This record gives sequence, structure tokens and C-alpha cells, in this order.
Amino acid sequence: MRHGPLAAIVGFRPVNNADQSGAGDKPVRRDPNRRVIDATCSMHGGAHGFTPLVCTKRDDLIELNPHATNGCVIVLHEKAATELFDALGEWLGG
Repeated sequence: MRHGPLAAIVGFRPVNNADQSGAGDKPVRRDPNRRVIDATCSMHGGAHGFTPLVCTKRDDLIELNPHATNGCVIVLHEKAATELFDALGEWLGG
């Protein structure tokens, strides 16, 4: 699977949608509407790529959950998500 230039910068980890062996005989199911991106928090510091940015699609909303703690969840409606997508594409030469 090929990812764009943004993936190389932020350390995109694709979710494996294939069943994987979990505890016992039950397969682990991955949510296709959720991604975890390795990022860096400029506020709290830490190692490069140490902060998980959980991105979730919920109906027509995109949620960005830095640190995966629900401490500050950014919710983007379709227009805002499209603007962010366009800006990232422009900045990264896509």
C-alpha cells in the first residue's frame, strides 16, 4: 500500500484490517474508521513521533485526539476537513 508524502513526515501507521490472532481463538478486529499517527507534541516535548494522534471518522465528522486521552478533541466538519486536506496537499506539494 502506497501512502503520500504526508505519511513519511508524520509517521503514518496504517491500520491492518486483516484479522489477527488475539487472546484465545477470537480474531482482533480493526476499525477502518480509525487511524493512529505518530506525531510530536511541541507543548509537552518528548521524543519525535512519541505522541499518538488518534484520527477517527464518525459519520460526517473527523475527530483528532492528540495524546489519545480525550483531553482536547478537535472535531472537523466536512468543510473544515476539506480545507485541512487542501492545505496539507498544498504545503506538501501534493
